[in-house]
Amino acid sequence: MRSFLNQYVKLPIVLFALILPLFFTISISLALDFAPIRTPSTGYQPQFQVSGNKIYYVWHEYDGPYRQIFTAEMNTDGTGWRSEKRTSGQFDKVFPQLQVANDKIYYVRQQPDLTINRQIWTMEMSIDGTGWKEVQRTNTPFDKQFPQLQVVGNKIYYTWNESDGKHRQVWTAEMNLDGLGWEAVKRTSTPYDKFEPQLQVVGEKIYFVWREFDGRHFQIWTAVMDIDGKGWQEVKRTNTLFDKHNPQLQVDEGRIYYTWHEADGPDWQKARYQIWTAQMNINGTGWLANQRTFVGFDKYTPQLQVQRGRIYYIWEESDGKYRQIWTAVTSKDGTGWISEKRTTSPYGKYDPQFQIVGNRVYYVWHEDHGPTEPIWVAIETLK
Repeated sequence: MRSFLNQYVKLPIVLFALILPLFFTISISLALDFAPIRTPSTGYQPQFQVSGNKIYYVWHEYDGPYRQIFTAEMNTDGTGWRSEKRTSGQFDKVFPQLQVANDKIYYVRQQPDLTINRQIWTMEMSIDGTGWKEVQRTNTPFDKQFPQLQVVGNKIYYTWNESDGKHRQVWTAEMNLDGLGWEAVKRTSTPYDKFEPQLQVVGEKIYFVWREFDGRHFQIWTAVMDIDGKGWQEVKRTNTLFDKHNPQLQVDEGRIYYTWHEADGPDWQKARYQIWTAQMNINGTGWLANQRTFVGFDKYTPQLQVQRGRIYYIWEESDGKYRQIWTAVTSKDGTGWISEKRTTSPYGKYDPQFQIVGNRVYYVWHEDHGPTEPIWVAIETLK
């Protein structure tokens, strides 16, 4: 579940030779050099951002009794992996997100307190890996989940969902880059649970998407507000008898593009989850949604990026035994959907993320190897 597009020991060449035959697939929409690389690290829900000639990563990983935050960096050519444990002590620290801005890396995570309510924590460090700092930003007796962030100018903008005692609501916050001026605001108040809010700041506006229960099923909602926190407007975008999860968005040239996974039947226990996409004008008009997959295997956690006049997607999809990495591409008008399976190995793959920079595509995910969850990366060149 991720938001703003961000957002190693040197691996010997022989490793590429061993891995490539297991994963190589003929590509229709992307390139022929997709070669997954197993890193020395293990962990869950890795996130990353490419900046300059480096790729910066963050994830959570067990240190025995608790989950801790780990960071890593790698050169954009796939060499030089270097990782470090950043937190310690009690309480699980999970769902870290990051953004690189100038010479700093900014993070957000959730962490329970003594009352077991999860609170919002922010972290930062210099881009060279020094100067790690972390601060607990909330301390109210309500549970908080799925924080996201985006850095714009001299501000950091946040969103998450938070219980009001009965239902989970959408909250937003902002603070200065120097860590001062934290201000959090509750944005919704309806008697239904809301999950996985995402945000993107563009110009003088902040755009949001989340999923919200309507009493029977989860629906897609969107919202917009001014960058100063005024003018909040929210709209329910779907109303079908099927559950929707993990909505994502990207704003590009006057349009907003979305993706999520959605049950193909009213009973989620019997249904399969399929990939859906949607787009609308930046003023909220012209909503158009399309189901993109139909085969009888579950698909989860789609991500998207608009680049080079196309929309690229990635998700995890079951092959009947294991979840594999799939990618797809369409024209910006939504036509020409082409999808392809990118991996085939007998391990489940989870939470894939990707970022396109220039003509290169960078990937990260973690795999289920039983007692370990190795983190994998891949790099390929667009056609």
